[in-house]
Amino acid sequence: MKLPQIQIHSTPAKIGMKTEQGQFDIRQSRAVLDITSKPAVIDIKTTQPVVIIDQSKTWDALNGGKPEAFWNRIYNQFGQYAQQAIDQTVADYNQIGNILYGGNPIADVATASQSREAIPLQVFGEAAYAGNVTYQAMLQRPEINVTPGSVSINVQPNNNPQIEYKRGSVSTYMEQYPSVQVTAPAIDLSL
Repeated sequence: MKLPQIQIHSTPAKIGMKTEQGQFDIRQSRAVLDITSKPAVIDIKTTQPVVIIDQSKTWDALNGGKPEAFWNRIYNQFGQYAQQAIDQTVADYNQIGNILYGGNPIADVATASQSREAIPLQVFGEAAYAGNVTYQAMLQRPEINVTPGSVSINVQPNNNPQIEYKRGSVSTYMEQYPSVQVTAPAIDLSL
């Protein structure tokens, strides 16, 4: 024989919760900035460079140069050439006056003087590839004066921040109530 069995069925309780978060509302107006700047001042004073060019040696070599330099150059050479000419004239007249000289002394002196080289008188200056022109540059350093600038910054904060807080909420409710069901077996009362 089978024994009857009881069935028990239970349902647990369920609690529901709804939450709503709190909210912050923060407001603050911007600060006022006042920025004032003064630019730097730079004062620079310069002088024009001066270049002195001396071309006197070049002109001496090309055309004899200025008349004063030309005549000085010739005059300075005459001393040595005048002495040579005097010595040559004395030698010529000594030859003409030599009684023991055989032949025609005047004709010989005249022929020798015609074939004699001319005086190597330097009329022009010395020609040169480099060095006849001299340059002299006169430069001066610039005067530089700097007046520094400045920056002034003023900050005026406005109000303190305004903070508002809206509270949230929590609500609880019973989503499902607990229950217990007991089911008895069917009893056969028939005999």
